[in-house]
Amino acid sequence: MIKQVEIDVLNIGIKQNTADAVCMKIPDGSTLAMVTTKNKFAAAPVVISKDNLQNNIIKYIFVNSGNANACTGIIGHNNAQQYARKLAAKLSCKSEEILIFSTGIIGKQLPMNNILSSLHNCNLVFKSTWEEASQAIMTTDKYNKYIHKKMTIQGQQITVNAICKGAGMIEPNMATMLAYLEINIKLSKSAINKLIKHVVDNSFNRISVDGDMSTNDSFVIIATADTETIDYDVDLTSFALLKKNITKICQDLSKMIIADGEGATKIIEIDVNNAQSENQAKKIAFAIANSNLVKTAMFGCDPNWGRILAKMGSVNVDLDITKITLLINNHMIFSRGEIDRRCNHDVLEQSMQNKEIFLNINLNSGRSRFKALCSDLSHEYVDTNSKYTT
Repeated sequence: MIKQVEIDVLNIGIKQNTADAVCMKIPDGSTLAMVTTKNKFAAAPVVISKDNLQNNIIKYIFVNSGNANACTGIIGHNNAQQYARKLAAKLSCKSEEILIFSTGIIGKQLPMNNILSSLHNCNLVFKSTWEEASQAIMTTDKYNKYIHKKMTIQGQQITVNAICKGAGMIEPNMATMLAYLEINIKLSKSAINKLIKHVVDNSFNRISVDGDMSTNDSFVIIATADTETIDYDVDLTSFALLKKNITKICQDLSKMIIADGEGATKIIEIDVNNAQSENQAKKIAFAIANSNLVKTAMFGCDPNWGRILAKMGSVNVDLDITKITLLINNHMIFSRGEIDRRCNHDVLEQSMQNKEIFLNINLNSGRSRFKALCSDLSHEYVDTNSKYTT
């Protein structure tokens, strides 16, 4: 029998006439790892799920969209526990054996009458697909985000299913999003925890739409132990290859989030290299990524190198402007402390019409590097978020 996550998509009365919840059945013998928001005001489901994962064997995951159940006080916390108990009774398990997640509007109580009635009446048959699940967890997303991939490591065929949602309130840690990834191999608790840390540090923690950290961010990896031929604790070469492949999948999901950023018209890659340390490069990259002046310039197709340099100069790190070079879309625009006179501005300005913009910043002061992705800032972003209320 194939050991894989089974899925049921349903409506629990938060949204009208569309799926707003996902229930995942976890195969026996699976290992799970989870990373959640670092926001000090984490939502009730995040708090409950962290405790459940630490102290129990998880049998189910349940996700609702349309209501974040965040900043809802003791009532919100009790509501989350109440519907978890209702779901547990339906599934013949303990409520502590369920991870629960919510996404949507902050500050509103869950419509408990609708939810409890829907859970009581629903018939969970677990015949839905990962793609249907990716649609059910959407909020302001314009499109669903789903990746199915097969790979081979040491002759072992590995299958990955991964979904995520996110479009606004995107910035580490972790970037506002929910993400779930199933992989059909056996991983020890130690190995899966190492894997999720590496993956998150090199994907979801390197993106920004608006510099705001969500209360509900969560990413879960589920290793179903369907195939057990490789011991990833011992075979470090295979583990390194596994990390590389799973990281690439999550980088692709991250790029989908940026492309779907609220009002986004461009994806901007910021590559800070030859820095004194990765931390120095990271500070500079995210300072630029979260600069409204830089982002609006990108939206206007303006290669405004002055805004980029000004933002860099505001970061509390040691920099020598005479060593810095800046390339925009591979065109050298700044070097030796001033504008580079060799730059063909007509060609550069034409390249700003591209959907993807590349900023390459060489500090020429070390050997460290950090890349970040962000979106531009458009009229539509302002319009969307001026209407999206708590």
